[in-house]
Amino acid sequence: MASGKLVAGLLVCLVIGFLVGALASPYLGLAENKEASLLEKIKNRGELIVGTSADWPPYEYVTPDGKFAGIDIEIAKKIAEDLGVKLVIKDMKFAALFEAVQRGDVDIVIADVAMKPERLKVIDFSIPYRCESGKAIIIRASDASSYNGYDWLAGKKIGVQLGTTEQDLAKQFFGSKSQIMTFDKVYPDMTLALKSGHIDAMITAPDVAKIIVSKEKDLKIVDYLPFFSCSAVVLPQGATDLKVEVSKVLWDLKQSGELDKIFQQEISKWLGTTG
Repeated sequence: MASGKLVAGLLVCLVIGFLVGALASPYLGLAENKEASLLEKIKNRGELIVGTSADWPPYEYVTPDGKFAGIDIEIAKKIAEDLGVKLVIKDMKFAALFEAVQRGDVDIVIADVAMKPERLKVIDFSIPYRCESGKAIIIRASDASSYNGYDWLAGKKIGVQLGTTEQDLAKQFFGSKSQIMTFDKVYPDMTLALKSGHIDAMITAPDVAKIIVSKEKDLKIVDYLPFFSCSAVVLPQGATDLKVEVSKVLWDLKQSGELDKIFQQEISKWLGTTG
């Protein structure tokens, strides 16, 4: 189970690595010219066009009244505010986002995009704004005293959200000895299934899990699956000054504690547990 200090340390390392990489680039002069023109274009236009895939709550989704909402949308608002421009959201399939930013159809992409090295061949990243260490295993609190590790889940029903990393990990670790059950929604559908005994455990993101167990006292986090990933804002290659501006906003949000507040408020709102 990774500690908060470990995650913070990894975050700092990633920040330093990306900044050093930018400064060390032999094409920095050329990149600055290209990026400055993009930043000027955004400011002259008076709009920051952000690409997202609004089907991934609580990071980005569409509310019943047709508005974009979520953690990434709030971050996008902060970036647009810093630039002094209006925010414009373009919703599209996740697979189309990288091509959109390469073509210039959008200025940046914010969609909980993992910082995979192979993606740097076609796009660039800001500093990370979210790092996730482990995937939480939640069971009923009444069963917690008997939990003795992953073997406890053998022969049991495990709930995961459909189409997620959690589903892939559950198949990898337990697919041959447990029944993996998928749900469209973590809360309330999967949570209620666990509380009522229709499943024996559920696997979800650690930030979401903490909110769930804080509201559902009869549930408890008992373990984590090994996993690590960081998410960042996607930019076109060579947009160095825009990258610095966006990274500065993210860094300030993190240092002030406002980023943590955005995460807590938006996760709670998504779970319907505010107030």
